[in-house]
Amino acid sequence: MDFDKLRQWMELAQKYQSGDFWNGMLDQSSFTQFMKDNMDMGQQSEPKAQPSTSTSTQFPKVDIYMTESEVVVIAELAGYEKENLHISVSGNKLLLKGTSTPIIIGQPVLQERNEGQFQRIIELPEPTYSNQIKARFQNGLLTLTYSRKYFQEERVAID
Repeated sequence: MDFDKLRQWMELAQKYQSGDFWNGMLDQSSFTQFMKDNMDMGQQSEPKAQPSTSTSTQFPKVDIYMTESEVVVIAELAGYEKENLHISVSGNKLLLKGTSTPIIIGQPVLQERNEGQFQRIIELPEPTYSNQIKARFQNGLLTLTYSRKYFQEERVAID
């Protein structure tokens, strides 16, 4: 079995799935360990140095808070510029896309920060419209807020 192709397929598939889909399908920690244990299987030569990349989390890291009156989404986007970010919403799906340029041109020895293009779909706790979202980008943090519509229980009449 070609483990490198399987790893590439998993990384590509993770870009298009949101939430805990893959955590439910595969236990990430055991799968990652399995891949590490089997990546060099069948190779006789010394392994080449590879840049270290984190595959255990999606990019960007996101926090979502709900208060009595609003929903707040905070995305960590250090190294990105607001002109290169795209935000769109459809119901309760928030799409974050962006691109950055490398800070240093060279061969990475250790690379844990995300660079280049990204795309992530985030499931919001309550639906909203794009014209109701306020967005602010400051110090590498993208903060989105919108008013809650369903913060009070409403009685439904029975005919």
